[in-house]
Amino acid sequence: MTAQRIAMGIFGALVCTLGAEARADSSLADQLNFLYGDFGIKLTEQEVTSPPGVTIPHTAHFTSESLATLGLLVQTLAPATADFPAISTVPGLSYRYNPDLQAFERSSGSLGPVYVERPQTLGRGKLDIGIAYLHINFDELNGDELDGLAFRGLEHNDCCPPPVPPPSPGFPAFEQDTAELFFDQFDIESDVVSLFATYGITDDWDVNILLPIIHTSLEVNARAELNNESGTGSHMFDDGGTEDRRSIDDSKTGVGDLQLRTKYHLFSRNGFNLASGLNLRLPTGDEDNLQGLGDYTLTPFFSVAQEYGRFDFHLAAGVEINADDTERSRVRYAAGVTAGIIEPLAFLVDVIGNSNVTDQELSVTVPTEGGTPGILNGPDRTVTAELRTDIIDLALGFKAAFPYSLVGFAGVFVPLNDDGLRADVIPTANIEVSF
Repeated sequence: MTAQRIAMGIFGALVCTLGAEARADSSLADQLNFLYGDFGIKLTEQEVTSPPGVTIPHTAHFTSESLATLGLLVQTLAPATADFPAISTVPGLSYRYNPDLQAFERSSGSLGPVYVERPQTLGRGKLDIGIAYLHINFDELNGDELDGLAFRGLEHNDCCPPPVPPPSPGFPAFEQDTAELFFDQFDIESDVVSLFATYGITDDWDVNILLPIIHTSLEVNARAELNNESGTGSHMFDDGGTEDRRSIDDSKTGVGDLQLRTKYHLFSRNGFNLASGLNLRLPTGDEDNLQGLGDYTLTPFFSVAQEYGRFDFHLAAGVEINADDTERSRVRYAAGVTAGIIEPLAFLVDVIGNSNVTDQELSVTVPTEGGTPGILNGPDRTVTAELRTDIIDLALGFKAAFPYSLVGFAGVFVPLNDDGLRADVIPTANIEVSF
């Protein structure tokens, strides 16, 4: 129990200190959202003279009706960067107490999976603590490279309806003007260190806590261009030009979403094992710094495995119910095999995925800016898009058991499809010890 209390104390201290630090200053999402204004390309107020003799104060706002709108892009980035695979509650060795021998013995001949929930439990009174690492360099969004991402045809907001009565003929056709936004560099990287601990309340019942600590870096070099197709020359950046370059180079460190998990072993016979459990995810991570979902979720799940000699075939699935936004609920599933090579070494092949239960509708309100109330101000513009993502990865790796109940793992995740925000390869490693 002493080791358990020490582990819980470390987790609690990290939640308090790093959680406060993550929210201390301007977030990564805000820096990206307001790179050129609020949710689009916004120009500062300018005096426009058209027709001659009539001076109109005017603030322009350019946006788009597609998912390419910058505000919607940020909404897709936030949950994607925070949704990485969670390690199993028992990624290493599992034990059961043998009353005849009055000692613990291994309950499984296989080393089992790491990122697929295994049905075996740790064992009454046993404590397992460990640390896992993931490095994620996000390269693509829906199959398109982030570097070179271009938003073309951003339209002038409908800010300027013909005034009633018109002050004079020849009112400028601002709506003909457009803008373009190019990302010459768009780098998002996450280094995730997950601390985890599992305790066996009984031989069949485990409880687990997992806390990720995340370092997120954002490096962006962007270029915006204004196309004054109306011929009025009314839209310029502050320096009087039609092109403007801006950049972001920042990083944040903080805790991710805390996960509290429990699992109960239901059945075991002839190498077959069945378990069910619950996973509660708390929004302790900062969504604005791309380190948390921002929602409470509850995931009931089941796990099955069948051992044949050196082979362990396993399957796990569950429904992640989003208590704050049901459209963000997802089905999570995984299956694979662990093959024993020699006694302390195994090779793992798993397919791990998650999918939307329903299409998610994203929306952002882009304010309309003008000069004279009732004449140049139009209604705010709401941009919407539907999003559906199916994230499927292949996980490969080697797992080894060492003396003193020490277990280590090293492997990679490789995407099997293009949906969402993805990395070409995600290297991962973990080490744990049981007491």
